Amino acid sequence: MIPPEAATPSIKQNKGLRIAMILLSAAIGCLFLFSAYAKTEPVAYFEYTISNQIHLSQQLAALLARFFIGLEAALGLLLLLSILGWRRWVLYSCLYLLLLFTLHLFYLLLTQGNDVNCGCMGNIVPMSPAMSILKNAGLIVAVSVLLKWHRPQDGVVLNIASFPVAAIIIAVPFFIYPMQRQLQMPLSKLYTTTKSEHPVTELRHGKHILCFMSLSCPHCRDAAKAIAAMKKDNPALPFYFALSGGTDSTRAERFAEFLAATKAQDIPYHFLAPEDFVDMVHASGSGGVPVILWMQDTTVVRKIDVPALNQKEIEHWIAR
Repeated sequence: MIPPEAATPSIKQNKGLRIAMILLSAAIGCLFLFSAYAKTEPVAYFEYTISNQIHLSQQLAALLARFFIGLEAALGLLLLLSILGWRRWVLYSCLYLLLLFTLHLFYLLLTQGNDVNCGCMGNIVPMSPAMSILKNAGLIVAVSVLLKWHRPQDGVVLNIASFPVAAIIIAVPFFIYPMQRQLQMPLSKLYTTTKSEHPVTELRHGKHILCFMSLSCPHCRDAAKAIAAMKKDNPALPFYFALSGGTDSTRAERFAEFLAATKAQDIPYHFLAPEDFVDMVHASGSGGVPVILWMQDTTVVRKIDVPALNQKEIEHWIAR
C-alpha cells in the first residue's frame, strides 16, 4: 500500500499538467481567434490574397475567405474553452488546417518569394511566407502536445454540441460580411466633366493603380514618396495620380512643393475640381485620402492603404 504522502507528488504533477494543457489550449485558441479577426480587417484584402495566390475567381475567393474566417473562429473558441469535440476532432482539424496552410506557404515562397504578405494574419500583422512557416511549425508542435496530453472533462454533451456550435460560427461571417459585387468606378465621368482636367492616360481599359490624392495631405505625400520610389525602380508600373488642387492661383506653387517633397515627377496625373474629386472619393467607398485603387478596366480589384504598398505584389498582379 502506497503511503498518502508518497502519492502527493504524482497528484500535484497530474494537476500541474492539466493546468498547463488548459493554458496551452487557451493560448492557441486566442491565436486562432485573432487570426480570424485579422482576416476581416478588411475582408476584401483577404479575398484578394486568396484570389491572387491561388488564382481563383473573385466570387470563389470571397466564399473561401468567409469560410476560413469562420472555421478559424470556431476552432479558436472551442480551444479557448478546452472543448475538443467527438474523437478530438477540433485538434485534428487544427492540425490538418495548419499542414494545409504550410504547404501553401512553401508554394508561395517558391513562386513569389519571401517579400510578400502571405495574409495569414490579414493586413494587421503582415507576415512573410518564411515567418509564417515558422509560426505554423510551432503551432503544429503545440497542437501535437495537446493531442498527446490534453484530456479535458468536456463530456459527451459538449463533444456532440461542438459540431452545431462550429457550424453556426462558420456561418456567421457570411451574415456579418455579406458578399457584394465588385465595386465599379464611374471613370467615364473623368472624361466628360467640364469642371476638371481630363486624364492624360486612358484609365477605363487595362490595369492601373489609380491614386486620388490631395496636395496638402501628409499621408498622400507619404504614399507618393513610396510610389515614386517604385516607379523609379520599375518605370513600367502603371501608377496614376488624380489630384485635388482646385484652380486657384496657388495651385502651381503647391504642386511644385508636392513634387519636390515626393520626387513623383514621373507619375502621370491630372487635376480634378474639388466637387469631382469628392464625388470620386465617395464612389470608391472612402471618406478620406489617399485612395489607392488597383483597377482592372473600371473594376476595383483591390483598395489598399499606404503601409500595404508592395512593389512585388503589384508586379505579380500586373503580370497575371
